[in-house]
Formats: sequence, C-alpha cells, structure tokens
Amino acid sequence: MLERISLNQLGSMIVLFLIGSSSLFLLASDAGKDAWLAVFIGMLGGLVLLWGVNLMIFRNAPRSNLIEVINDHFGKWLGFVFSLSYVIYFCYKSIRNVREFGDLINMVLLPNTPISAIMLIVCGMAAYTVFSGVNVFFRMAEFILPIVIGIYVLLFLIMAGAGLLHLENVLPVLDEGIKPVLKAAFPGLISFPFGELVLFLMYWKYAEQDGGMIRVTMKCYIFSGLFITLTNLLLLSGLGKLGAVVTIPFLHITKFIQVAKFLERIDPLVALLLFTGVYFKLTAYFMGAVLALRYLMKIPERYAVPLIGCVIFFGSFLFRNYMEQVSFGFQFNLKYHFPIFQIAFPLLLLIAVVIKKRWNEKVHANEQSEQ
Repeated sequence: MLERISLNQLGSMIVLFLIGSSSLFLLASDAGKDAWLAVFIGMLGGLVLLWGVNLMIFRNAPRSNLIEVINDHFGKWLGFVFSLSYVIYFCYKSIRNVREFGDLINMVLLPNTPISAIMLIVCGMAAYTVFSGVNVFFRMAEFILPIVIGIYVLLFLIMAGAGLLHLENVLPVLDEGIKPVLKAAFPGLISFPFGELVLFLMYWKYAEQDGGMIRVTMKCYIFSGLFITLTNLLLLSGLGKLGAVVTIPFLHITKFIQVAKFLERIDPLVALLLFTGVYFKLTAYFMGAVLALRYLMKIPERYAVPLIGCVIFFGSFLFRNYMEQVSFGFQFNLKYHFPIFQIAFPLLLLIAVVIKKRWNEKVHANEQSEQ
C-alpha cells in the first residue's frame, strides 16, 4: 500500500529542505554586498525551473516517481543508466551534507571528537528515519518546522535589538552593475539550493492528489526563497565584507550578541539550526537514493538502506578536509555536475514525456476515428 503524506507535511518538508543550512552561510559571496540580490534573482530562476520543468513532469505522470518516469520513457537499458546516475547523485549530495556537518561541528563545537564518530552518528540517525518510512519522515518535518522558524525569528529580533544590523553595509545597490550579480546567481544558486527540488520528483506521488499539491509547492518554494534572501541581507548588514570569509557567518554574528549583560552565548541555538538543516537535507537525499535503488534493483528495504548508508558514510571520507570539499564544490559541482541532474536531464525527460503523451493522444484519436 502506497504511503500518503498531507499537503502540510509536504510543504513543511520543502521549506526545511530548501532552507537547510543555507541560511547560516552567505550565498553568492562573489557578488559582494549585492549577494542578497543575487540570491533573489537565483530564486526567480529556480522558480522557472520548478514550474516549467519539474512540476510539468509531475503533471504528466502524477502517479510515478522520477525513476519510474525515466524507465517508462527511456526504455530498459538507457533508463537504467539514467536512473543509476540519479542514485549516485542523491548519494553524493547526502555525502556532502554528512561531511559538511562533520567538519563544521568538529571545528566549532566538538574539536576533540573524532569526525568519524560525528558522521557515524548522523548517518545512523538518518538510516533509522529512512527505515521508518516516508510518512514518518514528513510528519517529523511538520512538527519541527515551527520550532526552526521560531528560532530564526527570535535570533533575527535579538540581532536587531542588540544593534548588530547596519543596512549601510548593503548600500548602494548595484554600484558595480548587474553583471557580477548575474554571474553569482547562475548557475551557482540554481545548483544550490534552488535547483535541488528535482529530488521531490521522488516524493510528490505520495502527496494528496486533490489539485492543491502544485499550489502548496509553489508557495513554500517562494517562502523559502524569500527567507534565504532575507537571511543573506541580514548577514551582509551585520558582517559586511567579513561575511564572505568566516566559516559560519550566522554563528559568527551571534557571538556578538549581548543584551543587558544577560542574554549572550546563544551559539547552541545556531548549532541546533545547523544540525536540523543538515539532518533533513541529508535524510531526504538518503531516502531518495533508497527509493530509487529499490525500484531499480528490486531489492527489499532491509538491504537497500544499509547499502546506501555505507556508501554515504564511507563516501564522506573522499575529501581530506573541509576546504577541499568546498573548493571542489565551487570549482566543479555547482558549475558542471549538479546542473546536469537539475537542469539538463529534467529538460530531456520533459521533452520525452511530452512527445510520448502527444504520440499516444494522436494514436488514440486515430483509433477513435477508425471506429
């Protein structure tokens, strides 16, 4: 029996997935003080991709996930290659989240704890959630989202009340022109975080099919994009040029918080946001890889989850350190690798879906006329 998730649960997961840990970092830092504007423009580009490609694929195959659609339209062998490449892509995205979490926690919170232990714990928690199923995972998101948003709002208000925000740091707007902004927005911000919603082609089939799914997805995407834009704006106004060089800008700015010599040292709240964001994103990719592998290889869940879990855990040791991971991501993943899975393959799949649908309609029309 197919698991079902409510629209509220789907929307909550979309928001948590998109926000992830991205709100803790300064995105599009190459655009300088216009980074927030680059994020906004990147969000608009991702919106076009979401509406015109990913949701269009779903509209034409609402009862199938991404892997099922690929195999239905590309045949056995080519479909297998495309599907396997997405399994690898989902695993790699989860690997990056696990390694990022391990490195950051090791650097800023638990310097004496072996990074392998940190990554093993977070992988184990993710595996347990995947075993629990799609419904449990999405219900968890529905419960956690108000807490996460509440913490962010509280921190924003405290930063403003403590006098840490200086809007002159983001003025004047576009003093170096629009070119650096566009260069920072495309394709980097499509690759991370806005184009990542291609993963939800694995999950939309589980949502309530009452016509509201697309509307909820669009609203939650826009909310998340504006939220990330606002966070970037606040980080820039608080840290200025320093936001581009510190490891976790959000954590750095909260270290300056001191209200009435009473409210200070709120680093644990930022650590909680980091853990929650990374956990939901890596688990979503983990579960997507398991669902894809189960369909592709026809193997039971009790084998698929440990197999994917081992790939993710041991794969997280591919990078020697945090800087190597970041460097590889900016040089290759954001520019070349991720756009293949987020833009090129979905566009190719959409073309195949539309062609097949029109061909079937034409054949059906001919049969009707012959009768």
